[in-house]
Amino acid sequence: MALSVPRTYAELLRRVQATLFAGQREIEFAWVRTYHETGRLIHRHVLLEKRADYGAQVIHRLAQDTGASERRLYECRQFYRCFPILRQVAELGWHRGRLLAQISDPAERNTLAAAAVKHDWPSAEIVQRVRSLNAAGATSAAAQFPPARLLQARRGTPGLHPIVDRGDGPVVDLGFRLYRELGRAAKFATGDIVRLDEDPAAPLGASRITRVNDATRYELFTYAATIRRVLDGDTLAAALAVAPGITLELKLRLRGLDCPELGTTAGRAAKRFVDGLVAAGDGVVISTTKPDKYDRYLADVFLPPAPSDKREAEIFLNNALLEHGHAVRYDSVGPKAE
Repeated sequence: MALSVPRTYAELLRRVQATLFAGQREIEFAWVRTYHETGRLIHRHVLLEKRADYGAQVIHRLAQDTGASERRLYECRQFYRCFPILRQVAELGWHRGRLLAQISDPAERNTLAAAAVKHDWPSAEIVQRVRSLNAAGATSAAAQFPPARLLQARRGTPGLHPIVDRGDGPVVDLGFRLYRELGRAAKFATGDIVRLDEDPAAPLGASRITRVNDATRYELFTYAATIRRVLDGDTLAAALAVAPGITLELKLRLRGLDCPELGTTAGRAAKRFVDGLVAAGDGVVISTTKPDKYDRYLADVFLPPAPSDKREAEIFLNNALLEHGHAVRYDSVGPKAE
């Protein structure tokens, strides 16, 4: 029997939303099942060996042989130990489950798990509650594996630019050594922050320039962008909307971290991880810093949440790689790009 074709846009929207939601639930459960079974295999194997340090040794060896991160393998084992029955975490999900697995007290953990499902808590809510428990003196299971050193996100506001003086009068600094003339009649001073908007009444390429009095320099050099290609775990090709009528194609290195080389198993795993979060054509927000010693611009990349998931905030890609063990910190960064 042939499937019916939606005849109205309303029917199309309803069916596409239902299909996307069902698919995302299937993907999430597949990850839960995968990590739960990985944790079960590791845990049961480790129990066969009586030596106290065998668990760390076998996980280190597995990481080398599979390309998975040691931290992720520790998380899988802890996930299984805390939730040995798969159906317990089918509704909770992997991301929330691994956070709750940091609580070593079973009663506290089970209470929070039940509340998370009942009230549909996002991951951010669980993070805050786990931190509160740890601050109150509860023992964290996360002490069994090394915590990731995360970055402080540098999230600015797209569309804002500073006025600078290059010696022949003030101009708008668009970043990436690009400038826009103000014209003789413009009344802006060096240090002002402005927004450029398309002006339908102006000639092609012209913009309406407005001073933004409450903006700060922290918000500068941030752009709406479209991903062109994921090159490797820490490098993206993207098209940045620098200003109305100006799009810049760039290769950007993620700030503050280093992924394994693409030719290695771990490097390919890092790229697969990024491929799972972002694809060619996706819209993102990118905050840039000055080029590194190799003259590459460094980037903080922010991904929007899934359209069907209104509970979550945008994803800071740099920290996602660090949290999931696909990168290490590399603290060699400069000020914001100018």
